[in-house]
Amino acid sequence: MIPPIELLANYLHLALAAERRRQMLVRDRVLVLAGVIAAQIRLPPIAAACRQRVLDHNPRHLVGRWPTVAAALENEEFQTLVRQLARRYAPERVEQLLVQLGIERGRERATYASDGEYAAALLGADWDDLCRRYRAEPGG
Repeated sequence: MIPPIELLANYLHLALAAERRRQMLVRDRVLVLAGVIAAQIRLPPIAAACRQRVLDHNPRHLVGRWPTVAAALENEEFQTLVRQLARRYAPERVEQLLVQLGIERGRERATYASDGEYAAALLGADWDDLCRRYRAEPGG
């Protein structure tokens, strides 16, 4: 089984690729999944950044009904959306898409001091800035 941080990285890579290809609906879908994983592995600034990017593109997205992804996960309607997205973008499918897009990851995680720094870099953001923006401790 793929470690959660690697799964998160796969979704963030796919989101970036979709954005570059101007496939914003795909980007938003995988950002929701990335946000869920980030919330589950206790990286709330990453979850918040994913949520905000979705809302920047689509202010009426379902995820906007709750103040955080963690709060959204407590709601059955949001859980239904996550299950649908997880079927469409299962981890194996995401890995296949990354291969098709020519995205090779290697051991990139090893170059970062923390999972938070790594995920923030994949979002094109600074971990400490995200922690300040979303009022979290930079530990992750």
